[in-house]
Amino acid sequence: MGIFMIRKGDAIGDLTIKPDLYENIKSKQELDPKIQEWKSRVESGTVSKFSIHTDGSVRFDGRCCVPDDADLRRVILLEAYCTPYSVHPGDDKLYKDHKKSFWWPNMKRDVAEFVAKSLTCQRVKGEQQRPQVKIQSLEVPEWK
Repeated sequence: MGIFMIRKGDAIGDLTIKPDLYENIKSKQELDPKIQEWKSRVESGTVSKFSIHTDGSVRFDGRCCVPDDADLRRVILLEAYCTPYSVHPGDDKLYKDHKKSFWWPNMKRDVAEFVAKSLTCQRVKGEQQRPQVKIQSLEVPEWK
């Protein structure tokens, strides 16, 4: 999440922790032409699902619009996927967790591709396919 500390004084009680992820998204939104188009439509009143937040960022149904920046999207997904508290969730859980806060076009597909490329999950999770060969039963013994 890009958390950094701001030192206000000499005491530890004066430290403030502030995530800079949303500031990074907001600054990259200003460079994205598609988001700027949505912003102008919101200002003209022709789009209903998009809105402008109090901090000036563009939102879709209250969720932060992430610009078309592969590195930024990867940072967002890595932060939730590789943290020790999440234990590598599957694509459905990762998508459900992220869709509360973030939005971008084809987000579900991007999340599924990201999880499918994870080496940890490829090694640990078993295949979900049926065996191709017919399973043969064991012989029944004739004596005890």
